[in-house]
Amino acid sequence: MPRIGVVTVTSVGSGIFQNELVFQSTDRDPSGAHPEFVAFAASFDRYKTSVEQKDWDGMADIILESINVLEAAGANFAVIPSNTPHYGFARIVERSPLPVLNLIEITADHCKQNGYEKVAVLGTQATMQGGLYDDKLKSRDIEAVIPDDELCRKINALIMDHIIPGRPNPVLQEEVRKGIQDLDCEAVILGCTELPEVFSSENLGKPAVDTTRLLAHKALDYAAELAAKVAVEKKTNHASSAIPGTAP
Repeated sequence: MPRIGVVTVTSVGSGIFQNELVFQSTDRDPSGAHPEFVAFAASFDRYKTSVEQKDWDGMADIILESINVLEAAGANFAVIPSNTPHYGFARIVERSPLPVLNLIEITADHCKQNGYEKVAVLGTQATMQGGLYDDKLKSRDIEAVIPDDELCRKINALIMDHIIPGRPNPVLQEEVRKGIQDLDCEAVILGCTELPEVFSSENLGKPAVDTTRLLAHKALDYAAELAAKVAVEKKTNHASSAIPGTAP
């Protein structure tokens, strides 16, 4: 099987991705076999500074540094289990030595396939108010619902000050949960890979689109596609080498 390169932006998001990759593999193959994966984590303070300064080129360059490390470790393609860095996705794919799966496209496709027409986008303040999902959803005839400024600030604080550093705040979490429930939407995109740690369809009372786990599922599909392609190429090369006068 191909080797997956995991660009770790936060340990929480990367951990959710890796766990789901293994769990989903077991569901598909009871033997427990799963694709190999390697992860690399640049220091989180570098990402945080890029987000605060909205320096998406700088963010992309940090991601590319990680992808180069992953390529050297034998990865065949890369995933970024974090939403906000995808502001730099065009620069990333232009310069990446490896194919990179697009979490935003994957999530928007999922919303379309499920027939959602009005979806709330949750995440860091940059993700919610910067329009990260707007074009992808609009092109699929889906309206993006963005929380008001106060709720955006609370969601951002919950992520940056509590979930990522592992400092739970049950009071703030409940305030945010109630605010999300009141949003006029059919479903919510958990557009920060840390949000599934505290929110789900069950406690929000409406479908919650878990971007991290969707990425893991797509990574498995892509790995299987690559594996099948390699198998066909090997079979073709073997058949060619068996024919007299044909170069191996």
